Order: sequence, then C-alpha cells, then structure tokens
Amino acid sequence: MDSSQFSANQSHFESIEWVESQGATCDTFRVKVFGKLHFLKRLKAEYTGDIRYQEALRKEFETGYRLEHPNLVRYISLTDDGILMEYVDGETLSQLIASNPDYFREKKHTDKFVRQLLGVLGYLHNHQVLHLDLKPDNILLTHINHDVKLIDLGFCYTDTFEDTQGHTNSFAAPEQLSGEKVDVRSDIYAFGKVLEQLLDPTIYKKVIARCTAENPDGRYQSVDDILLELNHQRQYYRYVALFVAIVAVLAVIIALLTHRQYVAPMIQETPTDSIASIQTDSMPKDTLQPVVPISVNKPDQNTKYKDEQTLFKEEMTQLIDNAYRSTILTFCDSLFPSPSPTTGRSWADASTEFHNQTVQIADRLAKKYSNIPETTIRQESESRFQSLVSSVFNQMRNNGKN
Repeated sequence: MDSSQFSANQSHFESIEWVESQGATCDTFRVKVFGKLHFLKRLKAEYTGDIRYQEALRKEFETGYRLEHPNLVRYISLTDDGILMEYVDGETLSQLIASNPDYFREKKHTDKFVRQLLGVLGYLHNHQVLHLDLKPDNILLTHINHDVKLIDLGFCYTDTFEDTQGHTNSFAAPEQLSGEKVDVRSDIYAFGKVLEQLLDPTIYKKVIARCTAENPDGRYQSVDDILLELNHQRQYYRYVALFVAIVAVLAVIIALLTHRQYVAPMIQETPTDSIASIQTDSMPKDTLQPVVPISVNKPDQNTKYKDEQTLFKEEMTQLIDNAYRSTILTFCDSLFPSPSPTTGRSWADASTEFHNQTVQIADRLAKKYSNIPETTIRQESESRFQSLVSSVFNQMRNNGKN
C-alpha cells in the first residue's frame, strides 16, 4: 500500500509531552489522539532539511508498517516530519536490569524473555528484514507481564532498502564494523551480546559463545537453530529432574517399608523366672529352695550373624552387579538422554528393569538369610542400586560436557 495516504500532518494532538529518553537524530513524545496514547518520533530540527534522514525515517515507517507481531511495536502513520507508533507502557531492558537486578536470576523469566526475543527476531528474518541495531535500549518490557516489545527499525536492512545509516559498536557484528556483507547471522551476534547483559547468563553460556563467534560460519545459522539448542537443553534438564524425583520417591517408599516392617521385640519371661514363679506359688514358704540356673552351652549367635552378614553382602553385590552389567552398563558410553549405543534401549527402560531386578534379588536374599532383618537386606540392595545408577548417570553427563 502506498504510504503517501498516511502523510497528512497530524499537528494537533489532544496532549503532547516529552519522553525521558531521546534519540540521537529524533525527538520523542507521548501524545494522545482520540483519547488513546501514542508514541511520536520526530526528526530534530537540525536534521529536518537533510534528505538522508528524511528517507531513513520513511524507510523505517514503510518497513515497520507492513509488519505485525505481538513482540514488535506497531507503526501507525507517517506525518510530515515524524512517525506515529503504538505507545508501550514499559521500560527498556537496561532500565529493568538496573531497577530489578534479581529479575533475570529466575530461569522462568530469562526463558520467557529469550524465547519472545527470538520469536520476533525470527519473524523479521522470515520477512526479509535485518534489525542490525539489536541492543538493550531497543528492547522494551511492558510493566504488565514483562512482555518483549522490539523497537527502532531505523538501521534495518531490507531487500528494498539496502542502505543503513549506522549501528551500535558494542553490539554490532564484526562484519558490520568492517563494512562487509551482513545477513541474519549479524543479528544473531547481537542477540548473543544482549544475553551477556543479563546478570546470570550461566545457563546460556554455550549459546552465547556460539552466537558471538567472530566468524559468521561459527555462529548459529538461523534463529531456528538457537531454538533447537534451547529445546535440547530444556529436555536434558527435564530428564535430570525426573531422575531426581524417581530417586526421591524410591527413598520415601523404602522409608515407609522400613517403618511398617519394624516390630517391637516381645518381652518373654526367662526359664529361670518361670521356675521361680511355680515354686513360689506351689510350695510352702518354709520349704522353698534357691533355684540354681542351668548352664547350657550354646553357639555364639553374634559370630553366626556376622558370618551371615558377610556372606549376604558378597552375594548381594555379585547379583546386583550382574544385573547392572545386563541393563545399564552400556550407557557409560552414551550421552544423556540418548539410547544405549550398544543395545539401542532407552535410559528409562533400562534403569527401570535394573531396579526391578534389584527388588527381586532382595526378595530372594530375604528368604535365604532369615537371621538378617529384611529391612537391612532391602536397604543394602537399594543403596547398591542407587550408587551404580548415579555413577552411570554422572558418566553420561560428563560425556555430554566433553
């Protein structure tokens, strides 16, 4: 659509006031039109007669007017000396970090910000637009819900407007600074520099490093590639959380079984006490004789228990280690949560089978070693299971890091 129909000079506003932050070449105002607030961007007086800046302003409007995305500021109309846009009640990313330093320490906030920014950046690229001035001051976050609003297409590059008037040195890609050809990877570089501004970017360390590679070939080649990486990380942490939850549930079950199977020892009278009681009740007091305890040679019960304990531990270790080798050992060469490189089985299936075999082994040993408390047998077996699972899981995680 021809933009000339939007060039009528809207010099009469119900109200107009300066906005605190001003641009290098434009003055900015908050204006009210028909009771609704708008944002007005108008060339400074010293640039109004310069055709280069007039065309840059027209380029920004004509590029922005054809775009529609919830995380991109809306362009409404073109006046004789400025652009009328949607008014966003919010603050820049720089201002939010300064006013609320702990906001991005919560992963859910950082994740939402990153995905919204990538969403609008991918939308621009799909419509043949490079922003080329992505920086914290050009990213607004609304006061309600902290949603992203990307602003300022003044330096953008499109297939119809190839000239760009400038950049911000600290966020511009090396090819921008050297005047070489730019593409979507130039915006991806700036995206990585924006992530560096977050107070706790540790979880995005790998993403930042690849985004900000000096050579464009070393960066992600598209926004979709970044999202694929982030989704892979999210799946990894979800599996980690699932594993921790399973271990916690197993610990609770063991604790409950231990509590239910504990029985208070019965207090029984000794043979000596019984004899003494019979004699006391059935004989006259003057005929009572002292009862002499009968000495009986019995085997040392403690020694027998220790021997069984040793035999139990050796057999339990051997049986559970055999189950370990037949189920999860092959995952030591895998990357979590990839299938076993040898058997092709999933980690969830193999670890579940390993636990089932451990329970069955504990059942058999409890019947065999009847002098050892069943709770002790189950606790020892479960402890061996958890030790082996944790060892393999840590090895898979280290494989991923390496």
